[in-house]
Amino acid sequence: MVRWNRIWGMGLVGCAAWAPLAAQSLWLPASDPVGIGRSGAGIAFGQSLEAASLNPALLVTIKDHASAYLGLGMEMASSQITLQSNQRHLYSNDRNRVLPSFGASWRLNERFALGLKVDSPFMRHAELSPESSVRFMGSRLDLSTHRLEVQAGWALRPDVSLGLGLGMTRIHFASGSHFRSVIPTDPTQAVSSTNPSLALVETEGYQEGNLNALSWSLGGRWAINPRWTLAIAYQSAIKGTPSLSTRAGDYSSTYVANDGFGPAPLGIETLGSVVLNQIHYRPGSGDVNLPDKASIGVRHRLNPFFTWEFDLRFVGSSRLSLPGPAVLTTTANGDVNGPALPTGYRSGYGASVMGELNVLKGWTFRLGASIDPAFQVDQAVNPLLSGARNAAFSVGATYEIWGGEASFGYQFRQNRDIDSSTMEGVWNRFGYHPTGTTSRVEGMGHLWAFGFKRRF
Repeated sequence: MVRWNRIWGMGLVGCAAWAPLAAQSLWLPASDPVGIGRSGAGIAFGQSLEAASLNPALLVTIKDHASAYLGLGMEMASSQITLQSNQRHLYSNDRNRVLPSFGASWRLNERFALGLKVDSPFMRHAELSPESSVRFMGSRLDLSTHRLEVQAGWALRPDVSLGLGLGMTRIHFASGSHFRSVIPTDPTQAVSSTNPSLALVETEGYQEGNLNALSWSLGGRWAINPRWTLAIAYQSAIKGTPSLSTRAGDYSSTYVANDGFGPAPLGIETLGSVVLNQIHYRPGSGDVNLPDKASIGVRHRLNPFFTWEFDLRFVGSSRLSLPGPAVLTTTANGDVNGPALPTGYRSGYGASVMGELNVLKGWTFRLGASIDPAFQVDQAVNPLLSGARNAAFSVGATYEIWGGEASFGYQFRQNRDIDSSTMEGVWNRFGYHPTGTTSRVEGMGHLWAFGFKRRF
């Protein structure tokens, strides 16, 4: 026992050593309080309804005829960008999202079981300060997913089982960007050498849309002996084309000189109002393509009081994509395309480790840690989408009460600090131009949930 406790402690120390390399990921470890407390580990954790939401092959290990849980929590995230030219710190807004979860199982016989789950596999949201030069690449982002999946588990024999899930995911996508349009001498005509630009007007374009996409999952479990279990699980990519609508953003229009910095000429508002009345926005093009995930996990029941699990996963982010920014159209300037956020998406490996302890009557305590891979190269990391490596640490507890189990889970998520030379830029009468000035991107987040599970 001493030897295994030492290995478990070394694992936690190793994860803690990775903390300076951390960054918020695009995906959530789980939506329910038990899964959050386990930091997303659990694909081999039998007799757990919450773990069955990660691996449907575990449904047949649940001994109850029927059981269900309901959870409610919150996901909170904040980004920070520091302009190295003046050491000014700018923080993001729109930080909180409600996080519901639901799961249920029905045991049909010794070999078959059905399940149902509702969760949020992906979530990212931020609104940047209008003083940040990153606003031209994107001023806000809101990506959320709500997945409903029907699951089935089949025991080939008592120690081996397979599982399959099929569902529908509702994806909401919204983004905003700042644009600048020229104000020529005659604002009803296109800018030219005989109709020169007098100043620039800055506005914000916003696009929003939803889509429904099919998603599926599968898994397998092998109980090597009463103490050791090996499992695999796969969650499909989620992709589709949203139907986007556009409108002007909430930003109040401002006027600047042709160089993009100085004050606009006095009285320019009269001509600028003509340009503003001509502005229209067109949705950006592109699909929402969210990555798939393949995992392998090993669980060890050390003794009747302590169980630990380690999961290794591969996240296929190389094909990740989001729709491009909206396009501004005016008579004076024609189509105005803002710079898109840099991409550089890539796949990678992550891991989760957790321990679950039963030392007091009716109580279960959890501790977990995880590392998620960077899904963008360093120079493409930005305060809206992030994309750098992520480290997270979690705690949780369950108490038997009211004929069921009340649970709580909390996870702290910390960003890796990235210095990027692709964030800052200036927009003058010739358009947007990057300056190459270094900016530092940071961030952190919190994830928590309460829930109640009942057996029937």
